[in-house]
Amino acid sequence: MSASDIKRFLIIGAGRQGCAVAAFLLEQFDNTAIDFVDCSADQLSQAVKLQKDASRVATHELGVSPVGDALKTLMSDAACVVSCVPYRFNLELTQASVAVGTAFCDLGGNVGTVAAQLELDAACKSANIAIAPDCGLAPGLLNILAEYWSAEWDYKSVRLYCGGLPQNPKGVMNYALTFNVCGLLNEYLDDCEVSRGGKLEVIPGMSEPERLNDLALPGEFEAFATSGGTSRGAKDYAAKGVDYIYKTIRHPGHRDVIVAMWEMGFFDTKASSHISANESHELVPWDVSGSIMEMNMPSDGQDLVVARAAVEGTKDGAPVKGEINLIDYAVDRFTAMERTTGFPTAIVAAALAGMYEKQPVEPGARVPFQFMDPKLVIDELVRSGINGISIR
Repeated sequence: MSASDIKRFLIIGAGRQGCAVAAFLLEQFDNTAIDFVDCSADQLSQAVKLQKDASRVATHELGVSPVGDALKTLMSDAACVVSCVPYRFNLELTQASVAVGTAFCDLGGNVGTVAAQLELDAACKSANIAIAPDCGLAPGLLNILAEYWSAEWDYKSVRLYCGGLPQNPKGVMNYALTFNVCGLLNEYLDDCEVSRGGKLEVIPGMSEPERLNDLALPGEFEAFATSGGTSRGAKDYAAKGVDYIYKTIRHPGHRDVIVAMWEMGFFDTKASSHISANESHELVPWDVSGSIMEMNMPSDGQDLVVARAAVEGTKDGAPVKGEINLIDYAVDRFTAMERTTGFPTAIVAAALAGMYEKQPVEPGARVPFQFMDPKLVIDELVRSGINGISIR
């Protein structure tokens, strides 16, 4: 195989999700190579060790903001850029990728950032490339799964549920961190977009709790509204008169603890004075609380992901209901959260790079559920070992 036949993917961020993206692209295709970019040499070294074929992996110790010439060169040489860094970097990285004419996708999750990225639609079309923010699990995979019946049914409502949970829950929160704590708090505390009665509405994060006891995982769970999980679904479906909402799944009692901390100011973003040993210090409660949560809720790597996309509508005038349930567990090198976030992102990246004949992607800026084929995504996930998907 000649060098010209190789599709190089630039993965920015050599952490948990980036390694899973790389593993899918290397193990499901034989004509791919990976360039990892990270500011940490140790992180890059670990990322290489996690790959089965290190000969197809190169590493580059670089910062990502501001985007420098070295990073721009790597971007221009890639078939697709995949951002696996915190969302605050994604707009600048997207702009740089569009400027050099390379496809781009990321894990998304922040409503404002994604809206700004989608405003680059005209620039993407002029550059003849596609970008796709909001990949990953939710937003991302779950929104794609909800489109499973969209070609045949007239939708009336879409309800999405998803949770990354420890297999062995401990403590008052019954939780262990499975991704960046800033991303978690962003989802919890930001307002949430929902579609109701043909109108786009905004509701508070952590609101509208409900109990679930019929998931793919035995037991009773709680679910509550969180930010970002609807992706563009609420906006798109509000115009069609379709209800659309996303909720996060947790063990019962988790929400009460977070809400209590929120009400007491543990997540305030403004600095406050603190006196210790007769000295005054400025502390930001959000930063302190996030650090404490990271220290005291570490993942043991034995997690699970449970999710559901529930759709109601009509087909030929008759009422219909459909449901896709997902359950996945940590396997070998990767946690369930890494697998269910990284693998779907890799599938979108492969599509943007033209790896699927049956999944052409037109130039422009869109989120994955607006163009990805749900059946192809399910088939690819099963091929990669995510088998806990049921459709009814």
